[in-house]
Amino acid sequence: MNTCYVIDDEYHAIDTLVGYINKFPGLNLVGSNTNPLEAINEIRNAAQVDIVFLDVDMPELSGLDVADIISSYTSVIFTTAYPNYAVQAFEKNGSDFILKPISFERFTKSVTKVQNLLRSKNLADQHPANEHFFINPGIKGRMIQLNYSDILYIEGLKNYVVIYTTEGKYITYLSMREIEKAIPLSKFIRIHKSYIVNIDRIKSIDGNNVILAQSSELPIGISFKDSFISMINTMTLRSRRQN
Repeated sequence: MNTCYVIDDEYHAIDTLVGYINKFPGLNLVGSNTNPLEAINEIRNAAQVDIVFLDVDMPELSGLDVADIISSYTSVIFTTAYPNYAVQAFEKNGSDFILKPISFERFTKSVTKVQNLLRSKNLADQHPANEHFFINPGIKGRMIQLNYSDILYIEGLKNYVVIYTTEGKYITYLSMREIEKAIPLSKFIRIHKSYIVNIDRIKSIDGNNVILAQSSELPIGISFKDSFISMINTMTLRSRRQN
């Protein structure tokens, strides 16, 4: 889950982005403001802000100046109606640059790009993880150890998750969000609102379906497809020869 903040001096622009953020899985809006000075203070005091959508052309303080202050601890996606700001935006370490009016398709591509950047950074910063974890299967006093390598996929069922392994399945009282935060990003990826898969267990991709070991077949959710395919592309061997 990535936290987001929107800074824009126009309320209708904020409303558009807030609507997109609420629609896009894996994003959580933590605030918005038309006043860049107030926004800077709120971002500084927030526990964590992963992505800031920042308007460039604002009367009190330019988005480029705001980026100088916040870009060291958050990813900035610049938004503007003026394409001539593009070079300056990237000089300010902007992660992306979107021209207004912003379509949901362009928003999706930008967020997916930044999420992949954040994912790579998290993997680089991650300390070596344990190769296993314990769950409570719903029986008092009982704990079961599961190895990451044995997990095929995880299915969300309201307040529970079902963990499918090579040896069987286990149900435990956890939400998808809770288990997604606990498992290593280097080993698992969410492909659907109800499914997280073990990357090493993917045998093939067939259209909108993922085929796992032991012939399990899971759908790829529309909202998750871009980020999933983008991750797969980073691991796909391609010839550099010209036809």
